[in-house]
Amino acid sequence: MEKKFKSCAAIVLIAVSSFFNVSNAQTCPSWGPYIEGFDMANSGELWYSEVMADNACKKVNTYYSTSNFFLGPRGGYAGIQYKQNEIYNNIFSMWDLQDTNTPQCTTEYTAPNTLVDGFGGEGTGLHTDNPMPWTPGTWYATVVRRWSTGDGKTRIGFFMFDYGTGKWKHYVTIVTPENDAKFTGTKLGGFVENWNTAASKDTRCGYFRNFWSMNTEGNWSKPSRYTASAGTGSWGAQTAFNNTAIKVTSCGTAPAPSGGAITFTGITQTGTKPGTTVPVSVASVTSSYNTSNNKVNVNWANLETTSPQLSYKVSLYTEASWANSYTPVAVVTGIRPDQRSAQVALPANSQPGKYYVSVVLEDIFKQTSNFGYNSLTISNITTPPTIDPNAYYRIKCVGSDLYITPANYSTASNTKMVQYPFNSNTAQQWKLEKAGNNYIIINRASGLAIDIPGSNITNGTTLIQYPKHSGNNQQWILKPYTSNKVVIGTALSNMKSMDNPGNSQTSGTNIDIWDQDMNGSAGANHQWVLEQVTTETSKISVKQEIASTAYPNPVKQGEDLTINLPENGNTYELTIINAEGLTLKSQQAKAGKTTISTSGMRTGVYFYNAKNSNGTLSGKFSVQ
Repeated sequence: MEKKFKSCAAIVLIAVSSFFNVSNAQTCPSWGPYIEGFDMANSGELWYSEVMADNACKKVNTYYSTSNFFLGPRGGYAGIQYKQNEIYNNIFSMWDLQDTNTPQCTTEYTAPNTLVDGFGGEGTGLHTDNPMPWTPGTWYATVVRRWSTGDGKTRIGFFMFDYGTGKWKHYVTIVTPENDAKFTGTKLGGFVENWNTAASKDTRCGYFRNFWSMNTEGNWSKPSRYTASAGTGSWGAQTAFNNTAIKVTSCGTAPAPSGGAITFTGITQTGTKPGTTVPVSVASVTSSYNTSNNKVNVNWANLETTSPQLSYKVSLYTEASWANSYTPVAVVTGIRPDQRSAQVALPANSQPGKYYVSVVLEDIFKQTSNFGYNSLTISNITTPPTIDPNAYYRIKCVGSDLYITPANYSTASNTKMVQYPFNSNTAQQWKLEKAGNNYIIINRASGLAIDIPGSNITNGTTLIQYPKHSGNNQQWILKPYTSNKVVIGTALSNMKSMDNPGNSQTSGTNIDIWDQDMNGSAGANHQWVLEQVTTETSKISVKQEIASTAYPNPVKQGEDLTINLPENGNTYELTIINAEGLTLKSQQAKAGKTTISTSGMRTGVYFYNAKNSNGTLSGKFSVQ
């Protein structure tokens, strides 16, 4: 009887022990736990959330996702992680639309030490990882902001605010291939993930608060409710910090909430927008004049305790226009959160004197900065030469007053370049054809281009004329040296230029290349004057040429220009070309009056070229 009782007791003890072993087993949810803010207005532009992980329940291999979102057709996420070896990092990633070997997105900017690579497993996409690090017990705001620059793609930036230091930082900009994609949906999600449950099912937790969205007008919306949910396994969620946040717990022995979800409707979230959104502030502006390209370099710095920059507007003023209600004479704008410098070109015919520059920013929250400014004095303006794409030029050496010419006025390929006195022979005339930022110099008589044979940039290599092929050994950089003189450098090297060896005064001396720092001083043997040839080459009669007029000339910026083309039986192909040789407009035009808009044209000199089967006519006009 005793034995039988003991046997029964043993069975009971085993059963009870088994029961407690099952109930005390560490488990993790099959998915989640998620925390989502619902019923937010469609953000379109920006999602905002805040997260904290404390030392009490942080565990290795935990990801605290703060922003699960959709941008157009593709998804993305951002947040912070705690990894082995005490690594505290953030991540920001975008999914591909389908699995690919190469991510469909790219990065335009990454903060120092950011790792960028593709990811797989659950799908494919572009992944960024920055070892910031973050600090347990400190709140962090995370922001994803999208924008478009008009290039057929969409940018999305990731920004964080550190409540410990009170500073913002921009970590990455990703470029997606979709045109002007918007954020979709009316909820923002996050989660606490144990990405290595095989290694540990220890309880971990994260705190979430202040979910916000912002639309294109800068209006803000917050959730009407928060809901935590997860799959089968141990997890939990509860209010924290006086009902201002939600604590989400993952893994452990505690039973999951009944129903698999908990909804919170009374979370305190004060204000009409996040309290961290202090308008961006320009801390300093510096400027200098760049003699190599006739532009003003402008640099600025922002206060990190104010909101991150999204776009910039840099303006240039003369002393008179500054006094005239701060009216700029030139403006440069851009959308680049990471950019802190810009170049502003001096308008045509600018004079030495005092100038001002200003920087005004818009931050990621559509707030405008203060008016940052500075001044500079420019004493030696060097204006790039205005090249008429339809004209021919003689090229004269300043040191010898002799002109670049094919030897013996030959039209043969491989003829050497020499210097000769002024001559009316067309072999001494050259057309400067734009090639990107450079020029190809083509002889009028032969149609051949000035060439560095074999791309040999050894000092003393004699230049030749050769059939045009547009290689770098046929491309030349015209750098203004003084008001009417240029240094002509080769595109093969920024340390070599056209040279009259030894500043020779002898007719027939070969023209070669020689050492010349394109940003340094140049001897007279490296300086050249472009003298425009005034002869008429058009097939159109002189009477018709005179009948071609452009008015008003000059025309005010933004107003319409009228070009009167002569009757000669055919429709014209009309092109507008700027002083740098770049074609701005091209259209079909009938004889008579044709209207051209100058909207978007900077002040300066422009050329028009009207061509049909009867020939070509041209003219120029200026925009003020």
